[in-house]
Amino acid sequence: MLFCDRFDAGTSEVMASINLGWPVRTGLVVCIVALLAFNWLARRDPSGVGPTASPVGATGTSNATTEPLLINDDWQIRNMATAHGAFVIEVEAEDPSQVETIARALIEPIKADYDEILVYVSRVDDPTDLPARRMQWTPQDGYVEIAYDQSPSAR
Repeated sequence: MLFCDRFDAGTSEVMASINLGWPVRTGLVVCIVALLAFNWLARRDPSGVGPTASPVGATGTSNATTEPLLINDDWQIRNMATAHGAFVIEVEAEDPSQVETIARALIEPIKADYDEILVYVSRVDDPTDLPARRMQWTPQDGYVEIAYDQSPSAR
């Protein structure tokens, strides 16, 4: 022991009499290996794995139709929120008129999981931070687009 002078004889006898059987030792080794594996998985670089690494064309389309498209050059997701069966996605895009293409790329893979999905698209360089267009999807009505007036007089 490191500080032997601080322990009395009774304490050191109790510690010496502890005998860990092979099942306990094996269990401890398995737990340590599992924790190390979990730590490795949590720290590894996710690039090249999962839906965010799907190949993307210049128009924002993905080669894999079952994975949501999250990374591309034409638009980016700014914020997402879910509540009570609804999913709201805020997107910044170079060209908000492409709202249908953007919305379909985001909605199609997940539409079975929600009662309503809203995609708000704003222009990247717009200082007002207001959406230019909105695409709403519901199982009853399908896709419904709304274009908001973004003229300077309306701001």
